[in-house]
Amino acid sequence: MSVPSTATLHYPHHPHQSPPYGYLNAIPQHTSLYYRSNSGTQQPQPSYQPQSQRYSTEMRPSGSVASSAAPTPSATGKRRRKQTPDWKEFYKNGVPKEIIVIDDTPPPEPTPKRNGRANVTASRVPRPISQNASLNARVHNPVSSQASTATTSQPSKRRKITVNGTTTTTAAVNRGYNNGGTETAATSLASTIGDSASIAGTKRKRVTRGSMAKKQTDAFAHYQPPPHPPIKAKEVIVRKVEDTPRTNQKVDDDEGHYIVTPGAFLTHRYRIIKLLGQGTFGKVVQAFDNQKNEYCAIKIIRSVQKYRDASKIELRVLSTLGKNDSENRNKCIHLRDCFDYRNHICIVTDLLGMSVFDFLKSNSFTPFPSSQIQSFARQLFTSVAFLHDLNLIHTDLKPENILLMHNTSETFTYNRVIPSSTHSNPRKAQTRKILLDTDIRLIDFGSATFDDEYHSSVVSTRHYRAPEIILGLGWSFPCDIWSIGCILVEFYTGDALFQTHDNLEHLAMMRTVCNADIETRLVRQAITKTQNSNSPASRFFRNNRLDYPNAETTKTSRRYVKAMRRLDEMIPQTCSFYRQLLDLLKKIFVYDPSKRISARDALKHPWFNEVIRDEGITVAQMRIDRGVEMERELRRRREGNSDTEPEDDETEAEGDDE
Repeated sequence: MSVPSTATLHYPHHPHQSPPYGYLNAIPQHTSLYYRSNSGTQQPQPSYQPQSQRYSTEMRPSGSVASSAAPTPSATGKRRRKQTPDWKEFYKNGVPKEIIVIDDTPPPEPTPKRNGRANVTASRVPRPISQNASLNARVHNPVSSQASTATTSQPSKRRKITVNGTTTTTAAVNRGYNNGGTETAATSLASTIGDSASIAGTKRKRVTRGSMAKKQTDAFAHYQPPPHPPIKAKEVIVRKVEDTPRTNQKVDDDEGHYIVTPGAFLTHRYRIIKLLGQGTFGKVVQAFDNQKNEYCAIKIIRSVQKYRDASKIELRVLSTLGKNDSENRNKCIHLRDCFDYRNHICIVTDLLGMSVFDFLKSNSFTPFPSSQIQSFARQLFTSVAFLHDLNLIHTDLKPENILLMHNTSETFTYNRVIPSSTHSNPRKAQTRKILLDTDIRLIDFGSATFDDEYHSSVVSTRHYRAPEIILGLGWSFPCDIWSIGCILVEFYTGDALFQTHDNLEHLAMMRTVCNADIETRLVRQAITKTQNSNSPASRFFRNNRLDYPNAETTKTSRRYVKAMRRLDEMIPQTCSFYRQLLDLLKKIFVYDPSKRISARDALKHPWFNEVIRDEGITVAQMRIDRGVEMERELRRRREGNSDTEPEDDETEAEGDDE
């Protein structure tokens, strides 16, 4: 099935106005859908897997065979007695090409293997958009979910299914759907979606709905912590690559940045392709690795001593990440190589896509679909939980430091008012681009700090800075969680939540968003701790309450802070998905860092069991269809080549005889 490059679909402005059908309209209504909710892992194999995994799909005949052979459920819902099949009616369309033999003899239960993986062949299955399963998750289909009725689940029966000589052991799946959340929709390329997945040579996957499915809906079940105790890397030795520059050749600018010339060599191994970005630390270039014959990214640190020293800390952090997660299950950028060239420390990593911020910018800051926000959140909390278990604090989480693995997107009709964190200046977008792949990597560990080592007084980019940093209370792991909360709201609205550069104004915005004052205990603690510092917290308070607005507050500031929305005004509470999202955000935006939810606990939050059907789901299905179509085209080409090759050989043989 060909899919146009631009999909134009119309969606209701509010979830409760949705039509009584799913957004995956390309799928026949009788198709049984199983999917895995977005986590965005790379490669065909899942990034996080439960200790054992089984697969099942409903076996349904198609066409007239289905209508004649499938029994009709009784009105009472009781199991019907076995009846003699009408074989004449069954075979009226001819003998079926595929014969399925079902043996109900219960085989012995297999012993679960640690870190078991699904048997997915890379050449057969397109790379999945999501790998963290949500098989038993609650699905929000705003109209149909209200009409669904609770059913009593029946105990599953083990079955042995033989398809054309291939035997697969599975569990019979109860077909009843209820409000508890057994209905699902396809979002993963690894999913089996009706007839579209019936490709020669591709095994159908079977998914059970028992305790394993419950594990797969739990994002924390897929998290694999580092070994205990974690491996803490020592200082990385950076090899120096000697170079004899040409006479009078200038390699640095006046600020110590390396002068990037496309086509020039950065040692004999790497050839510079183009400049990707520049910051206070130095520059990032795309380069070609002549040794591995592939592209990479190289961070060229400024030839200034303080930045050289900071880069060595970053190298130590990157080395720690690699030693504790060699397979990169936790989605942090990994170190490939490092060297010192012309007094510039160079850090080589994989070449990734654009940052999430750059994608938002290219999309006119139109927000992401809610299903994709959930996917990003799952991956971010997984990465940060891994860092925290390594005793590391990132300290600079923001959309600019989250890179996409791929930038491919589809354009959809949006035509609605964009959610906002303020009451003023509502924005409206006619269209928006939807990512086909939400797989991300966390980057920029230049500010990462081991919790048992030196902490600078101020960290984090302003918009994502936690209140304890502003108040001078000291900071630790919870400051990363606050930053994630700011990021998730930004993904939902398209704009940064706290757009300010003033500490007092920032605290006033927090008060509005959280709809709460800072606890008196924290205020007194901050005043006492910072009374002898250059920036005492006492200037922010009067009688233990935030001194805002005051005589020095500008009208612009008053107006802007007054326009801020509370969290429960930003997030609609129209369905369980958004109610759970709001609950998670309220557990994140807590002033007291000791009471703020941890990354591990966030992964256990019920929000990750929720599923919502939106454009993110639709794009996932489009990608599945494209992968299936590509597989079919490759199969046709292979079959065509095999048919023509013998003819060519025969022609050549006849020519030789002549």
